[in-house]
Amino acid sequence: MSSREPTIPSGAAPDNARRLPGRAPTRQELTAATLAVLQPGEPDKADVLLVDLGDGPMVVKDFARKAWWVRLLGRIQIAREVRAYRWLGRMCGIPALIGRVDGLALAIEHIDGERVAFLANPREHGEDRLGGLRDLIDRLHAAGVVHNDLRGRENLLVRPDGEVVVLDLAGAVRLRPGGILHRLLFRLLAIADEAAYLKWKQLLTPGRLTPGEEAFLRRFRRVRALWPFNRKGRAGR
Repeated sequence: MSSREPTIPSGAAPDNARRLPGRAPTRQELTAATLAVLQPGEPDKADVLLVDLGDGPMVVKDFARKAWWVRLLGRIQIAREVRAYRWLGRMCGIPALIGRVDGLALAIEHIDGERVAFLANPREHGEDRLGGLRDLIDRLHAAGVVHNDLRGRENLLVRPDGEVVVLDLAGAVRLRPGGILHRLLFRLLAIADEAAYLKWKQLLTPGRLTPGEEAFLRRFRRVRALWPFNRKGRAGR
């Protein structure tokens, strides 16, 4: 991975219309500023908190209450995720980074929306939402980023205005467009995102997969079943 930041591609103009909290909380402020636990993390996952310092809500991902070995891995994950958000900047469809709490936690923009996986009628506006997802994936890939966890049902939501938003860049891979690693590996790494797109296509526009897309998914599932770290069976996979 490269730390060199690319130019944000056309079509990914920063969304400066939304007002963000001025800063992330300090560790000392976090407990008093926490409004709710949005998602208590599994033993190896961060807790997700809704936090407000008085100038608007934000979401904090925090590993501080986990076992020592999870905290160790959490520091690596937080650092990776912060770099991914900074790499993308204020990209439409991606929550903005507010800042790092400390080595074990980060704060991002709170997005009002509904999880696509739990929509009462996912077919309603399905074509529009699928088109929004396709555009967002293409912009991420143009910036040299593979999300890697788009299949997760917690990671895709739709705002009241119809904008599709992708969450959780913890597993994202960044490769500088035009670099050697990008030329060698990017298309292979991007297969996971493309398979996830087809999963959402099945949900939002059922019966619309082409024979080629169905064959692609079958091949992907066979290969994925052999991956030793496959977490199939967990929620959202």
